[in-house]
Amino acid sequence: MTPEDIITSTITEFCRITGNGRSKVYELINDGSIKSIKIGKRRLVVVDSYRQLVKEELASQQAAASAPKPARA
Repeated sequence: MTPEDIITSTITEFCRITGNGRSKVYELINDGSIKSIKIGKRRLVVVDSYRQLVKEELASQQAAASAPKPARA
């Protein structure tokens, strides 16, 4: 199985893989930045939603870096 094959991940495994803490992961879930599902008592992060968040953040940072700087007076 390759990383691209992974559809969902437990919170614990997701934290280990991404380097994010549990509090940050739950914050991202609660504000809708990443998606999760609940199966039984287990909360699973939808990995593609995290991949999308990373792509959006990279695009946003690149746009900010290439934006013209205001002239200083």
